[in-house]
Amino acid sequence: GLSRFGKLSGLFTRFDIKKLTSQDSGPFQVKVVVRGRSSTIADVGYGVSQALPIMTDILEAGSKPTAFLLQQPEVHLHPRAQASLGTMFSEFISNNSDGYIIAETHSDYLVDRIRIDIREGRLNSHDVNIIYFHAAEHSIEIHEIEIDKMGNLKNCPQGYRDFFIREQERVLGF
Repeated sequence: GLSRFGKLSGLFTRFDIKKLTSQDSGPFQVKVVVRGRSSTIADVGYGVSQALPIMTDILEAGSKPTAFLLQQPEVHLHPRAQASLGTMFSEFISNNSDGYIIAETHSDYLVDRIRIDIREGRLNSHDVNIIYFHAAEHSIEIHEIEIDKMGNLKNCPQGYRDFFIREQERVLGF
């Protein structure tokens, strides 16, 4: 499962664990293969070291009743890896009726991949909730955004994603 995530995300093609002593509980070194070259995890970017424990726990949980509470799991990951994280979340939820992932994220790539997985039938839209927190003048407004079976966002608050639309218009010269 970890190798599959590594390939999906583009973070690595294989990983190896090298024991540094003969003791089972002794120190070890994690190495990953990236573009045919073996490197220590410290040499390939901080995101890999952050994503591996999350993916290990999710894969180890399998279909056991498990809840994950994650704060910005996408931090230090490039867009492809963020999207792949969304795929792994979708797979966990669709294969585990008693599993939950509650993730606070700023990643459109992660959310969009989950929306794609819903549209392509790999995940049920009723298994996903998006809660959007909007800073109002003197308070925080909380909005529940629904996702339909085609992966479309419904009940979005006014102004949701306006920044991204304005930026895209600027890129296109509008």
